Amino acid sequence: MTEVPKVGLGEAESWAYRGGADGLALGRTLLERPQLSEAPEACWLEADAAWVRIEGFESSYPIALLGVMGAWIEPDYRTSFPFGSVVKARLYWRGAEVGPLPALLMLQSMGLRGPLVGLSFQDVPPRARGQIRDVLRVLVEAGAAKAAAASLFRQAAAEAAPVHEIIDDPRRVRNILSVLLRKKGVVRRAAESAPPLCVLLSEVGAGTVRWCGIEGWSEAAAVEIAGHNSVFRFSIRAEQVRPGEVVSGLPATVERVRQSLHQRGVEAELTARFLHPLWLHLPPVEAEVVDVSFSSLRLALREGQPPLQPRLKLSLELPDGDDGVVHLQGEVRSVSAAGGELTQLCSVHVTAARREDERRWLRLVSRILHATTYGGTAWQAELWDLFASSGYFNLSGRRPEHFDAIRPSFLTMAQKAAAVPHLLYNVACLSEHGIEGNFSLMKPYHSTWMFHQLAKRPKSASTLSSRQVLRDIFTRCCEHAQADPECRWMMVYAEARVSWNERSFFEFARTHEATGLAAALPFRLMGVDVPDPPPGERGGAEGLPGIGEATALQIGEATALEQAEMLEQLRVTSPRLYTEALDLVPGRFALGPCIERWRAAGLERERALLVARRGGEPIAAAVLELGELGTNLFRLLDSVRLVPMRPGGEAAFRPLLDAACGWFHRHHRTSFIYFGERGQLTHTGRATVNDLGEGRLWIIAMELVPEFVEHVYKLTLPKPHR
Repeated sequence: MTEVPKVGLGEAESWAYRGGADGLALGRTLLERPQLSEAPEACWLEADAAWVRIEGFESSYPIALLGVMGAWIEPDYRTSFPFGSVVKARLYWRGAEVGPLPALLMLQSMGLRGPLVGLSFQDVPPRARGQIRDVLRVLVEAGAAKAAAASLFRQAAAEAAPVHEIIDDPRRVRNILSVLLRKKGVVRRAAESAPPLCVLLSEVGAGTVRWCGIEGWSEAAAVEIAGHNSVFRFSIRAEQVRPGEVVSGLPATVERVRQSLHQRGVEAELTARFLHPLWLHLPPVEAEVVDVSFSSLRLALREGQPPLQPRLKLSLELPDGDDGVVHLQGEVRSVSAAGGELTQLCSVHVTAARREDERRWLRLVSRILHATTYGGTAWQAELWDLFASSGYFNLSGRRPEHFDAIRPSFLTMAQKAAAVPHLLYNVACLSEHGIEGNFSLMKPYHSTWMFHQLAKRPKSASTLSSRQVLRDIFTRCCEHAQADPECRWMMVYAEARVSWNERSFFEFARTHEATGLAAALPFRLMGVDVPDPPPGERGGAEGLPGIGEATALQIGEATALEQAEMLEQLRVTSPRLYTEALDLVPGRFALGPCIERWRAAGLERERALLVARRGGEPIAAAVLELGELGTNLFRLLDSVRLVPMRPGGEAAFRPLLDAACGWFHRHHRTSFIYFGERGQLTHTGRATVNDLGEGRLWIIAMELVPEFVEHVYKLTLPKPHR
């Protein structure tokens, strides 16, 4: 639990921070637990840390979640609990007993854990409260308990702008059900008096779905299952009812509800301060933050504080955890009543006030949402060591020594990237032994984020499994891109014959290819070494020898009409998501705003178009791109794409590639990448061309990113114990 002091607005001193920060050196202990001055409100417990026995039931149950307000256990799908009735419960811990305590039995959703059977304590005596707090304190200090988000136990305020999606494509419906296989759900039956049931999605067939539960039902019902970052709702009707199971048809539609990107309970003591816009003469309001996402906060107002109402504009300040302050602009979206000392729970949509606040806000929210990963950090030598030990330097037939020349530029870029998370973002998964894995993001186009540089340490003494490392870094990268309101596409250049790429990227793309929102397009990755131009050649862009004996070929910069013709050729021969994601469309081809952002950050970015003409008629084109050296170890932003504009235009590819060498030489590059999207290029020119193997350009639309996160979540589930 990270402690953030509640001071700030209107005070002279800076907000101090007593927890860890993203930029800490690896020599310091990153994961040490701060000393707790008091017991948490509730904790997730390790298996067998504490047990509960319910009078009238033969079995005892291990407690999954415990607090002074109640205990929660996993349903076993065999016991029929009398939900809505009050029972007597006894808690057991290391031979000690607490109780009996009166408790209301209920079925309650607990986020990713799915539904749990809850025992909500009624009128707990002060002595029993103290005993439970003592148990929690000792378990936390022993490492057998982890503080739970306080917002789990408060009345939830309805989010004003959740993301709703109705999915009716049978292939997507079946795929979603397959991702949710073996997950728990809640059945809400049509009759208002019917209590909810807990079920397990056990099998997905070609047109049927099998559900396991403690009892069957025959009427129509709604099933809710929590995925990794969404809640899925299905309307189903039982077709076959057997003891302990129900078989239904494949649901016709699925409703996905995703709250404000990724809103979770805050496991840190975090306070927002603001001047109430209707009572400016009052002192600043101090409100506890109980939920947070990249785009919203949920504030808890206490008795005596001035109330808020929807559509009010707020200027908020929060400690950023690094002795600084984050300034946010907010709008109240919804307000709900709360019980006890709380009077209101208010959902506030927020945006950073300035560019420097955006960087601090992204770091603060990422730190809260992700326990094992650090984003936007300036790791340098540690990253290079990870790439070496993970085998990254051996991909695509390369050797580690090939990357020595780019190492200084890469280490410089690792430092620069930490200051521009809106363009470059690096996610490292850390344990007490150092960096376990890395995944990077960049925004090379107007509305596209690109994954790159995935590396994972093959063997580690850490308690983090390889699956958890992959899950955590993928999730954080996806959520960072989702926080960008401009983001419409995500992409990656992935090696074709890597098992993880096949199971994660390519399998997902094949499943959704028919929608037009996903694709994995083949290419041949070619590394081109730039030679020095011959003496007397005019830059290598014009005056090249012709092809054949009597045919002259001229190469030069494209005119506006030739650019429009080339883009039209791509439009009719390429998938829409390819041209849109890579800005190969009119109005964005020049990368104007994108280049301005990169250059404002002190980074190089450029695009040019060369055309090969025969008899004045364009027959082929070369799209040239340049990026800051060191941005990617394989130099993916220093690239060429060759496009035929007439039948037989491929004959001009060799001289176009030679002309590209001249362009890159003038920009002080010693090599670049050619994406052979039309097969392997047979090159007999001056440049040395190295075949780096088969790849796939993976692109998905933003609306599929939550589903992709679910797909990765399924792939990285812990291996079942045998």
